Amino acid sequence: MKKLSQKTKSEIIQIVSAIVIALVITLIVLFLTSKEPIVAFTKLVTSPLKNMRYFGNVIELTVPLAFAGISASLLFRSGLFNMGGEGIFYISGIVATVVATMDISNSFVHSALVILAASVFGGLIACISGYFKAKYNANELVTSLMLNTILFGVGFYILKSKLKDMAVTGVASAPFAETAKLKTIIPKTHVTTGFLLLIVVTAVIFFIYKKTKLGYTIKMTGINKDFAKYSGMSFFSLTMIVHFMSGAIAGMGSSVHLMSMYERFTWSALPGYGFDGCLVAMLGKNHPIGAFAAAFFLSYLRTGSDIMARSTDVPVEMVAIVEMVLVLLITADFITKRIKRKKAATGGTGNE
Repeated sequence: MKKLSQKTKSEIIQIVSAIVIALVITLIVLFLTSKEPIVAFTKLVTSPLKNMRYFGNVIELTVPLAFAGISASLLFRSGLFNMGGEGIFYISGIVATVVATMDISNSFVHSALVILAASVFGGLIACISGYFKAKYNANELVTSLMLNTILFGVGFYILKSKLKDMAVTGVASAPFAETAKLKTIIPKTHVTTGFLLLIVVTAVIFFIYKKTKLGYTIKMTGINKDFAKYSGMSFFSLTMIVHFMSGAIAGMGSSVHLMSMYERFTWSALPGYGFDGCLVAMLGKNHPIGAFAAAFFLSYLRTGSDIMARSTDVPVEMVAIVEMVLVLLITADFITKRIKRKKAATGGTGNE
């Protein structure tokens, strides 16, 4: 069996250390705010394992978080700090809804078309900010955040004016056709074949990273943006490919989540998975398996906090402390490494 490299061991230690620090801080806060801190902390940590329904909740939330995390990790790994997954999740969900409300008799064909349409559309939308970055060197963080707002506005307009079901209160689409929904694989939960699709996507991206020239080029370009040129691939081509792949995975995650968990499209605000995906990607060190594991951890934490809030005097918002500490620790590490890379690329002068 192949041994882990020293770098991999170091990254695992960093991640575990960040999680432990965050949990210790949470325990300290519980001692200051709760009448039963040990009971509350125990429920936070152990409750999701007590029965299959709770553990099913963990898997259900893991799926969209992992899709969003792998999507973001592709961009971060190539040196692009793009946060456009949020808008892509929303608009791809609108596209999935259009197809899911069609009358198609074959269940396999219908669900496959829903996922394919959302994935392709998500990839194409992601290429918008990719194009401006590759062509005009526009700041991808700014363009992607602006695009999130635009995509939400367009998507919500379509939902209200074209897809709204007038028979229900509030803004919601017509019900998804039964043939569009994904099949449940764990009884009495919403864990569907979408979870299996997530495993396949994780494996494919891992293979691309480890065994293909594209994966190596993505990694090295993240270290030095001129590497793509030296490898025989233009920076423009690489940027567009990575953005399309990232957007397609985000779109796929949106459609899988909707066809697993919802009866109709009801999002009247951005779902938050795109921003969560950035946290998952950074916690998972921009690696597909790392992102999968980070999504599981975050999902486990949120499920545990929900159970804790319903059975103790601690509010569910307590989980925000853990996430906030993780963000601070991971961001500090990310910024430090980015500064070191820039210094190395400029011969230690710090000048661009």
